[in-house]
Amino acid sequence: TENGCMWALPGGHRIPVKSRSKLNAARTATITDVFDQEPYPTEGLVPLEAPRGTLVLLNGTLPHRSGPNLSDKPRHAYTVHVIDGRAKYLDDNWLQRPQLAMNGFSN
Repeated sequence: TENGCMWALPGGHRIPVKSRSKLNAARTATITDVFDQEPYPTEGLVPLEAPRGTLVLLNGTLPHRSGPNLSDKPRHAYTVHVIDGRAKYLDDNWLQRPQLAMNGFSN
């Protein structure tokens, strides 16, 4: 955990979402829309230590966090966001790709 690995709350995906990241009105910065001021519980968080080459999949509503990397080694990661093609993707969602269209995986 010295390298700032990710931590998650088992079963936390069943807790109602407390906030979401979105674009500001000018679409120039990300802001947080808070639905519930009470923070997620920190008791019970578990480290998701993963050896090199491991794939970690998280439900988008699972509370998770990472700390600073206090080791002398870099921590590299690739992040891929996948959503159901039937889901409504909000226009102000923080994750936008204006240069590239969203592509599906259907035939």
